[in-house]
Amino acid sequence: MKNNTFTTRELLEMSLYSALIVLSIQFFRIQIGPQFIHFGNALVVVACLLYGTRKGALIATIGLGVFDFLNGYSSVVWITILESIVVVLMIHLIYEKLLKRNDKINNLIIVAVVAAVTKIVLNLFKYTLIGMAGNVTMNAALSLALSKIIGTFGSSLATVVAVPILYPLFKKVTVNLRK
Repeated sequence: MKNNTFTTRELLEMSLYSALIVLSIQFFRIQIGPQFIHFGNALVVVACLLYGTRKGALIATIGLGVFDFLNGYSSVVWITILESIVVVLMIHLIYEKLLKRNDKINNLIIVAVVAAVTKIVLNLFKYTLIGMAGNVTMNAALSLALSKIIGTFGSSLATVVAVPILYPLFKKVTVNLRK
């Protein structure tokens, strides 16, 4: 039987990493109209690479969820959590199953691109559904959705650029902390 509990050290690491996601979005974002580009998604990818699917999912949902809750997005926290879980599952399938946790640079880029595209598709789907719920045509809803995800494109680009840079740094720090 597999042990399903976390040690105090693991809980502390995951809590600190979740807080890092919140702080990175809060203080290192680039405003573009009502939206913004941030590095929270990149840190989610790095968390999954470092900690695996289960811990990565907890880190992602807590970090992104707490940011939403503290910044006036409480009504959509549940959507953020669902999106996070889908992104984490895609990372799991690609990195852990397909690439066998091989963290060479090309694989890190592949994982970052998959996570970025997944996030774009999820947001496009979400905003299209929201538009259609407002009784507009599919084309109008899709146009509205495209206009609403400019920040997502920026954050996705930031993810693709940041993951291959941040992962080796965070891996080294994490390995040193565990000694």
